[in-house]
Amino acid sequence: MTNRLKSHFALSMSMKVLTFHFRSSLSFDEVMEKAEDREKQYMNVPGLKQIVYMKDERTDQYGSILFFDDEEDLNNFRVSNLARTLKEVYHSVGLPEIRIFDVIKQLSPSDG
Repeated sequence: MTNRLKSHFALSMSMKVLTFHFRSSLSFDEVMEKAEDREKQYMNVPGLKQIVYMKDERTDQYGSILFFDDEEDLNNFRVSNLARTLKEVYHSVGLPEIRIFDVIKQLSPSDG
C-alpha cells in the first residue's frame, strides 16, 4: 500500500454513508426532474462529499448513496427539511429503506 493510500485511508475512517432506497409512483423522468430540482440544495449540505443516484430496473426501485465527512454532518442532514421531505417529493410507495454505514476503507483507482 502506498503512503498516499494509507493517508487516504486514515482520512476516510470517520466518513459515514447513508443509503436511501424507495419505489415511486412517479415516472422515471419525473423522478429525475425532482432530483435535478433539488441539486442546489444538496450542494449546500455541510459535510456532504458526494451523492450517487441509482435505479434497479429489475425491481423498479430508486436509491441514492450519500457520503458525509462524519456522523455529525450525517445527523444534521437527517433532521434537515431536505431529508424529511424525501418521501413526499419522490412520491415514495411504502416505506423507504434507509441504512447508515461507516466507511472502513476507501480506495480510488487514480490513487495508485
